[in-house]
Amino acid sequence: MSSCAEEEEEELPTRVTTVEVISEEVRFTQQYPATVIALEEIDLRADVVGYVTGVHVKEGQKVKKGQLMYTIDQTRYEARREQAASSLSIAEANFERIKRDVQRYEALMAEDAIAIQIYDDAVTALRTAEQEVRSARSNLENALIDLRYASIHAPLDGTVGFSQVRQGSLVSPGETLLNTISKDDPIGVDFYPEERYLRKFIQLQESPTAERDSIFLLRLPDGEMYPYGGQIDIIDRAVDRNTGTIQIRLRFDNPDNLLRPGLSANLTVKDDLPEEVLTIPQAAVIEQMGEFSVFIVEDNKAKGVKVNTGRNIRDRTVILEGLEEGQQVIVKGVQRISDGDPVNAEKTKLR
Repeated sequence: MSSCAEEEEEELPTRVTTVEVISEEVRFTQQYPATVIALEEIDLRADVVGYVTGVHVKEGQKVKKGQLMYTIDQTRYEARREQAASSLSIAEANFERIKRDVQRYEALMAEDAIAIQIYDDAVTALRTAEQEVRSARSNLENALIDLRYASIHAPLDGTVGFSQVRQGSLVSPGETLLNTISKDDPIGVDFYPEERYLRKFIQLQESPTAERDSIFLLRLPDGEMYPYGGQIDIIDRAVDRNTGTIQIRLRFDNPDNLLRPGLSANLTVKDDLPEEVLTIPQAAVIEQMGEFSVFIVEDNKAKGVKVNTGRNIRDRTVILEGLEEGQQVIVKGVQRISDGDPVNAEKTKLR
């Protein structure tokens, strides 16, 4: 009698809780580490030699294109300009004198009143004088260029960084870094998705339906969401062979100057359009040796089913293969059942 009682007890169905497999529209997202970069950034370097005689901007200041930033001692360049201008005046005067001589010789040649050699020498001297004028004019232009380069102006609207020189510093052409200026608004954000997502980003770049303010979102280092959305500016021409990733640059409005070059952020990329998928609670999924399965209720018995899972969305898992909409999956009591066990299922609308 005791044996019969145990068998009856074993055959009692296990109480479990089930949830229906549902189909829902989901807009998938991906997360990427991202770095803020300036879309335009220029290193300011001296193009002439000399001592810095003026620093006309404050560090971190916003500047306008053409604004004077630094001056380098102009004394020597003023002297060279005056010397070149004087040399040009002398060359032009000499050219005019020889030109008049040639004109007189031409009149005398018509009357056969001058030796041909004298005329030929005058023509040669005129050509030489013309070349001297051109050379003197070039020297004056070079002197004026050096004089202009002794004043460094902002090449674009932007913000300057820390000055690398002070008044009295000696600078060398092409070597001495004076400062760096970068454009603030708009600003760029670089990230590196895997090559398998290249087609997706090309479609997002070309899609007229892509919502600019909701596809690319930034989370700042302090955890706050950046208030403006981005859009694709550049997709690199080639995939990095070493990493299998491709560089993509986004463009963000930056009116409040919250984004600074070099800032690290977390980028959220949403799909352009929502997708219809099957989902179940993550608690229903069982993982063993890299394979995933669930228990469904069929004829009041537990039945194990292998599934192919997708991404997790909140507390739910996307099911790519193995289940159909409307089936009941077990979410509570999974640890107490095996395949084929009788169950007493309590349905719930827990999602």
